[in-house]
Amino acid sequence: MSRPSFITITLSVKVATGIFLTGHVHAQLNATQKEDVGFTALQTQLGASMPTGAGISVSQVEAPEGAASNYRPDASIFSDKNFIYGSAGSTAASNHATTVGRYFYGSSSLSPDIGVSPNRVTSYEVNSYLGAGFLNLLNTGALPSVEGNDIQNHSWIANLNTEAQNVDAMRRIDYAIQRDDFVAVFGLNNGSGTSVPALMAGAYNGITVGLSNGNHSRGGITLDGGLRTRPDIVVPTTATSWATPTVGGAAALLMETARGTSGLGNADRSIVVKSLLFTGATRDESEFGGAWTNSQTQPLDVVYGAGELNVLHSHDILVAGEHDANAADTVANTGWDLGTSNATVPQLYFFDLNTPGFTFEIAASLVWNRNIAVTDTQPGSGLNYVFTPSLANLNLRLFSANGFTLGTEIGASLSEVDNVELILADGLGPGRYAWQVTSNTSGVDYGFSWNVEGLTLVPEPSVFGLGLVSLMLLVRRSR
Repeated sequence: MSRPSFITITLSVKVATGIFLTGHVHAQLNATQKEDVGFTALQTQLGASMPTGAGISVSQVEAPEGAASNYRPDASIFSDKNFIYGSAGSTAASNHATTVGRYFYGSSSLSPDIGVSPNRVTSYEVNSYLGAGFLNLLNTGALPSVEGNDIQNHSWIANLNTEAQNVDAMRRIDYAIQRDDFVAVFGLNNGSGTSVPALMAGAYNGITVGLSNGNHSRGGITLDGGLRTRPDIVVPTTATSWATPTVGGAAALLMETARGTSGLGNADRSIVVKSLLFTGATRDESEFGGAWTNSQTQPLDVVYGAGELNVLHSHDILVAGEHDANAADTVANTGWDLGTSNATVPQLYFFDLNTPGFTFEIAASLVWNRNIAVTDTQPGSGLNYVFTPSLANLNLRLFSANGFTLGTEIGASLSEVDNVELILADGLGPGRYAWQVTSNTSGVDYGFSWNVEGLTLVPEPSVFGLGLVSLMLLVRRSR
């Protein structure tokens, strides 16, 4: 995709949009892309039980397109959708919004039943959304509107006039996500030479999306905090405008499964959805221009984030069930938890890897929200709301274990500036291990998920005559 054009809109925001390319107006996820993100394999695995996004409502925020400031998807193409328009202005269709819709809730998306009545697709023009339509940006006498939908999609970027305005926008969207508990997906700019935009990639509580080929904004972001890596996750599409709603569709698929399956209801929480997507992502993709890597203080890869979206893996982790932290019992070696931090008592998850003669590759991610406290400096007046952020410092470690006693630390993710931690460990032999979640703050809800990604058979040297020969057997791989 070519570099996006810049459009000046009402709030003096320079908005770069992935406006469609000629010949690509009808772009949508193709068979190869669906295979790459694990959708095809999941469909084969589940058959008629495949989730479709049924019961999920979404919001789609679009930059104005053309002189008439069109922002609406073409409703005639999505005849089964219940469209609600959250902004006034042009009623004509936007090509960009229509293409985003094809990836988000169209007939070949990951969740084609999003927005079917009585559920809805709420369509916003970005100026309206930033202003009185939702965020109420720069209005100290108003909080963000309440989001009644499950997912917000933002296939646009912007930088406001001042850092203070950008910070206000980020605190407001983080507050809305924390208060209303919805999944928000934000696209980066296209082009590896572009910088990370303040809006909306600076948000802590959403999911920022890039491309599997790495052709997106670089350099991270420090707005309202320390240097955080962006993107969070990548998708094998041609533009970030299309990658972003693909992640939204994946979130819908997981949320439908969580709501419709006994015992999985807590996975409806946005922090759990985010963790499931991160842990389930694949990190050895051929599209990557280099090896995926992270460190103790940098949980995500600087180009590919948590890795490439894989709904097969994420769904398998989800249906493996919720397992509470327990200092005196084991959990399954794949699963998730909606947990709560304790500043004095570490949360422990002991698990066994039991297959003799194999070594294992395992992964886990820990996600929590940045907290935004709101105070009215003129109590009772509702005239001057102040948004004050705080970020709890949660850490994730992996230990070997003997019974229910921790042994050697094997890996750790200890970022002090992010609200995500991620560990990928391989070469682990059979035995008992433990995940440990610690925090400097009690009472913080977190989403935690873990997975056995792969195992390697280590044959007897006498059989093959080569002590270094191994056969890689991948489990829960889509390809």
